[in-house]
Amino acid sequence: MSNQDLKKLVDALFNRRWDDNISDEEDERFQNLYESTVKKYGWEQVFDAIDKYMRISCLTSDSTINFANLFWGYNCEIPRKISNPYRFLGYLYYRVNSKPWEYDCAEVYEGLVYNLLSGENDFTHNPFTNYDYKPEEDPEMVAEIERLKKQNG
Repeated sequence: MSNQDLKKLVDALFNRRWDDNISDEEDERFQNLYESTVKKYGWEQVFDAIDKYMRISCLTSDSTINFANLFWGYNCEIPRKISNPYRFLGYLYYRVNSKPWEYDCAEVYEGLVYNLLSGENDFTHNPFTNYDYKPEEDPEMVAEIERLKKQNG
């Protein structure tokens, strides 16, 4: 299968509203499609396609929050690591002006931070238990957000 086929699958998975009222069966079909796509292409290739989708399609806070909720829904049970989590998370925070609480998406964003930055028995980046850790103040996150601001004017 080609990269175009993978792009079509990612589009089908993410080009919808996360809060649509869908049946349990339809929700399960989306989850199965996601898992079968990861199995067929491998996590790294699928994540690259997901990241491209995000950067091309999620240009507003609303579309980015929608994307984050879908990504969380597909990955919350089986958190998969990515090679550069600050690049990915920085984009999510950049699109909500580093203030997810103002957009009612803080819990999902913090869940993604925990899943992508924390290792087993490492609670440094766990905003749910380490109350001193604030993702939007993390120096690596701030650096990525500033890079995106400069890049996008």
